Amino acid sequence: MAFLNKKPLTIIVGFLVVLQLSLFYYYSLSVNREYRAEKADLSSQAVMLTSNIEERVAIVKGVSSFIQTVGFDADPALINNYLVTAHNNNSSHVTNIMIAPDGLIRYLYPLEGNTAILGKSLLLDASLASPGMIQETIRSRGITVDGPRTLAQGGYGMVIRQAIYKDNSFEGIVSVTVKIDNIVNQLALEDSNIYVTAEDHTFLFGNESHADDLQLTVPVQAYNQHWLMGISLPSYKKWQVFRSVLWIDIAFLLVIAFILYVFWHQSRFNRELERVVSLRTRDLSISKRLYEKLAHYDSLTDIPNRRYFMDEFERLLQCSDPTQTYTLFFFDLNRFKEINDTLGHSTGDQVIKTLAGRLKSGELPFKLFARTGGDEFVMIFPDLPREQIPVIAEQISLLISQTLLISGAHLSLSTSIGISLYPEHSKNKDDLLKFADMSMYQAKTQEDANFFIFDWELREKLEQKTMIAKYLHSALEREEFVLYYQPQINAVTGKMIGMEALIRWNHPEKGLIGPGTFIAAVEEAGLMIQLTDWVLREVCRQLCEWRNLGMPLLRTSINISNSWFYNRNLIENLLSVLDQYGLDTDMLEFEITESTALLEEHYPLLQQMRDHGIIVSIDDFGTKYSSLNYLKHFPVNKIKIDRTFITGIGVSSIDETIIKSIVFVASQLGYDLIAEGVETPEQLAFLVKHDCPHIQGFLFFPPLPADEIRKLAS
Repeated sequence: MAFLNKKPLTIIVGFLVVLQLSLFYYYSLSVNREYRAEKADLSSQAVMLTSNIEERVAIVKGVSSFIQTVGFDADPALINNYLVTAHNNNSSHVTNIMIAPDGLIRYLYPLEGNTAILGKSLLLDASLASPGMIQETIRSRGITVDGPRTLAQGGYGMVIRQAIYKDNSFEGIVSVTVKIDNIVNQLALEDSNIYVTAEDHTFLFGNESHADDLQLTVPVQAYNQHWLMGISLPSYKKWQVFRSVLWIDIAFLLVIAFILYVFWHQSRFNRELERVVSLRTRDLSISKRLYEKLAHYDSLTDIPNRRYFMDEFERLLQCSDPTQTYTLFFFDLNRFKEINDTLGHSTGDQVIKTLAGRLKSGELPFKLFARTGGDEFVMIFPDLPREQIPVIAEQISLLISQTLLISGAHLSLSTSIGISLYPEHSKNKDDLLKFADMSMYQAKTQEDANFFIFDWELREKLEQKTMIAKYLHSALEREEFVLYYQPQINAVTGKMIGMEALIRWNHPEKGLIGPGTFIAAVEEAGLMIQLTDWVLREVCRQLCEWRNLGMPLLRTSINISNSWFYNRNLIENLLSVLDQYGLDTDMLEFEITESTALLEEHYPLLQQMRDHGIIVSIDDFGTKYSSLNYLKHFPVNKIKIDRTFITGIGVSSIDETIIKSIVFVASQLGYDLIAEGVETPEQLAFLVKHDCPHIQGFLFFPPLPADEIRKLAS
């Protein structure tokens, strides 16, 4: 076996040891399973034996009730007739029925085969009962079982007796005799290894056991008798189980032998190759080191990458003892996209590289620090007390917030940090990373702190999101979605100039759910195209219905997601829907996000929409990272001032200046303009004063169901 090196040999030996232990365990389980099955069957036979005896006891009780009713001095013919009837009804169960007033056997049926005991005294003739049994019957006043024993009239059986009393005075005994052969036949004991013994293991009836075999027993209690029912388990059953296990063992050993043969054959070939391989090892070692660095380290920052982090994190968790704790920090740079968009990606790369070096040398007590992608980083801290978490978060924030001088620009950045704890939150690395990632996005929504420690309420939100995604397909099929319409008003004339269609989910259990709860799940489930198609058709259908009712039609806007633009034959399908309902193209207005409008790949489609007379508006202009300069490139017709700027009216001079700038540029470029989210008279007055009279918001109308819109228009 010299051809085997230590590691494969250790694996093979270990596998053989595990195999033998597993087969032995399987063998033990199989044998125990056989024993349990036999014992269960034996217990059922014991229950059947007890039930069999109870049937005979019922006969004794019936005779006793009869005698207590008519008395021992009743007409003998009446008693004999009763015995005949009772025996005939139970002829397959008993050998004879006997009545012994004052212990003297006077009534007996049938006489055939039993004449030897007729007229004898149970109290005086010792051959009629086991020693002391008659006295026990009289003393107990209950049912007693005598036997199994050799009967006075011949044969082997048992006698079931009951003493009859009147006013505490002994009057006699009734009994039923049962042949053991009858019980054995009823229980089908002849064809089995089952036997019954006394408590001292004296054999009573059944098939005598083989002393060399394993014996299984269960207790049987029949009134005053305490027996053991047992069965011999022949050794050949163990051999059958062992033989099946042995075949499995042999099959595995043959496979291992074949593997060893192949390995030996391969090793000869490998030795031949070693000479050639050794000549190139030096060149390959350089390439290997370079590959390992590329595979495990980030090429930009020279710190571990995501792959290395995940592997090393898994190793840390597997090797940790039960008291070990780890704290995972997951953080990114806030508004980092602005740097890439405004200063270029090369500047963004320089920022990432500089910050990574600063964090690496920042004297933070981390066990592992890695870049997982883009502007996202992770740090692992071992045994970090919970009260130290804010301190570490503050240190990371300070290192990142220190001013950077890159490409002549002074940059001041901030970070959002998500934190998960091992093992408190999970023992799985993927879960811990996911929880920290979720917590980071939660931290971005906070104003008082830039870090968030994962809690189970956040997990519940995720599960709720998953639950919503689960039912989205069926919601579309069951048409649970409904549209509400929010009127758009010319604040100067007071007339309604249009509407925006807003989707709601009429959930059968949770009621009406707003889009903020489920739209993200729709996107993730890949259903946005189907949902947008449904909204488009439903708006056209509703407009057609209103037209048939004589209601003047108003342009209705629909929110369109970025994914909808990848729908095949979009323009053809859109025009087909409008033609189906007999609507002009100027009845629809498509609202798209600024980020969608910025994608040049969508420009041809947007231009086609404009050419066909469909109004295209930017829903959230100015909230992303673009500038007013982009407006001249957008193939759109209209701008909607986002509610984030409207809420700043009277509060933020910056927001007011931005609104004035949007109004001015839109007027110069010939774009229509509307403001959404108007809720106060002060906001309305500011907008009208600065030439933005078209308003949408709760100050005038909330989103309304279709029936309410019809009433409003009429």
